[in-house]
Amino acid sequence: MYQPPTITIPRATINGETVTGVFEFTDEIAYEFAIETDALFQTSGVGSELAQAVIGQFDGDDLGEGIRQTLTMDIGMGRHVITTDFRAFTGSPHQWGDGSGNPLFDATGDDIHAQLAVLDKYLNTTRLDSTNPAFLDIGEYSSDGRYDTLEVVPRNPNIRFDASSESSTADGSIDWVETQTLADKPSSQSVRQS
Repeated sequence: MYQPPTITIPRATINGETVTGVFEFTDEIAYEFAIETDALFQTSGVGSELAQAVIGQFDGDDLGEGIRQTLTMDIGMGRHVITTDFRAFTGSPHQWGDGSGNPLFDATGDDIHAQLAVLDKYLNTTRLDSTNPAFLDIGEYSSDGRYDTLEVVPRNPNIRFDASSESSTADGSIDWVETQTLADKPSSQSVRQS
């Protein structure tokens, strides 16, 4: 059964307290999975010499004559990116914060201005990186899905509120980049239970 995506932002420091925010997106969401790949070498300049040295390790292979060729080696370079385009609205019953009802940490059921401020505060005050990733449940990447919840960091989050067109909604877009973790971390399930 389809469940709207959820992002869990652990260890946010807001007003001197450490809290975990859970943001349940409404059914008004679109998402896209992308794989961004990077070339290890370029076939011109210094990169060309490095590429020739690598190719020299193989049985007589050559870079050839082309000027638009790229030598590729899949060594994991690149990014797995999930873009979420969403709409938030006043009075949404979906969890939007830590669930406590405290207006500093939670905007569940509140007006759009409170929701925007709370999400912005979590994103702005939380160190989200490989030592403290956020957890994205989306599609089959979830505790009930085929694959594990994704450990992610945000890239270029933006939320737009336009009072002239719609005073009770806001549209947002966030790229979530899957990350490797560098430190012991709690699972997404244990973070939500704390």
